[in-house]
Amino acid sequence: MTDRFMDYENDLEAQPTFEDALEELKTDDESMPSPALIVGLSDLSPEQLAQLGPVWEMLSHSYRRILMQMLVDATASNFMLNFQPIGRATLTSHHADVRQAAIELLFEDESTELLRVLLDTAVNDPAENVRAEATKSLGRFVLAGEMGDLDESLTDTVQDTLQTIIDNAQEDILVRRFALESLANCTRDGLPQRIADAYKSNDSSMRLSAVVAMGRSCDDRWESEVLDELSNTDDDMRLAAIQTAGELQLSSAVGQIIKNIEEGERAEQEIAIVALGEIGGKEAVRILQSLLDGAEQAEDDALIELVDDALGTASLVNGDFMMVDFTDLDD
Repeated sequence: MTDRFMDYENDLEAQPTFEDALEELKTDDESMPSPALIVGLSDLSPEQLAQLGPVWEMLSHSYRRILMQMLVDATASNFMLNFQPIGRATLTSHHADVRQAAIELLFEDESTELLRVLLDTAVNDPAENVRAEATKSLGRFVLAGEMGDLDESLTDTVQDTLQTIIDNAQEDILVRRFALESLANCTRDGLPQRIADAYKSNDSSMRLSAVVAMGRSCDDRWESEVLDELSNTDDDMRLAAIQTAGELQLSSAVGQIIKNIEEGERAEQEIAIVALGEIGGKEAVRILQSLLDGAEQAEDDALIELVDDALGTASLVNGDFMMVDFTDLDD
């Protein structure tokens, strides 16, 4: 647990108020925003947001940029914090980095209103990083459409927009990469060919996104490509391949993933542990149980929790459900 996360935890217990946060914003535009200020900006009412507006406009751009990034970091660290009101209010900021952070703050917003904003932003925003962030965020709407939780016409619009971005050779590579990763959450005709084309790209970052897309596609036609990348010397590609092997539940990848756990750094080990849980099987469970024993001896609470979760996932994959005799409930 990071020191910053602990600060947020402590400040949540202290319950700093919006008034405290507003006072700090009025008087301190030079130093880093405090964790107490961050917590005080959570769950703002429309009235509080209106009070924040004039103070916000007085802040320097550099302070606003830092503050927005701290809000993004905080909401990723603690699910109890909610900065969606600020995210919505800053979607139209004049500053690209603020607009990008605003989209990140709205990662749980699945409203049609936001979807329409993201569709427009992904195509028309003048800043590459903002278009890329909007394109990335469209992925959850693609998944919602695939699950039948989004209107069919909107589902088609989202998929068409992303496909157009992927096929636009004049678009920035980062935007096209995220469009491919987002579109991979569906089973659209032509998607496998686009993933294959991206994997053959001369751009290494596009090839990386192709491997990410392989996992999201839930299509095991990519087994040989993923197995090849598990031993790639490029860290990012290898980590993506491990994650994709888990998502595709490739039992053929277990041996190499175990090797990556033995030889990799902590971040790689953690991704590999999750992947083993998703794949399941006797060998994966055996390794996970061994890792759990070692974590318990080392009193590594974070690793214990991670491995324990992976073992639970593996049990579901293996079908090891506890049988319950419901006749006893009638007594």
